[in-house]
Amino acid sequence: MANFEVRRVLVDSGSSVDIMYARTFETLQLTERNLTPYVGLDLQGFNGTTTKPWGYVDLIVTVGAHETAKSIKVQFLVVDCPSLYQCILGRTAIA
Repeated sequence: MANFEVRRVLVDSGSSVDIMYARTFETLQLTERNLTPYVGLDLQGFNGTTTKPWGYVDLIVTVGAHETAKSIKVQFLVVDCPSLYQCILGRTAIA
């Protein structure tokens, strides 16, 4: 992903959006210029807290290795909240 190896990925077929956490966004050395503005409501977490997404970022993601590798374009919604994962791949990415 953006020429970096990302290892802690949650694959969630129940998620309608692909999420990248702000810490990963910064690790990938992406900037605000890479973002498309988010227009919509704040997101609500499991514990009832809300967060305003930073925006969307489109990246080429390669899954697998060698001859079984597959590259796809994924539009991630970037959010600033703690997570054990670096990103979540939802239905759109795994379809």
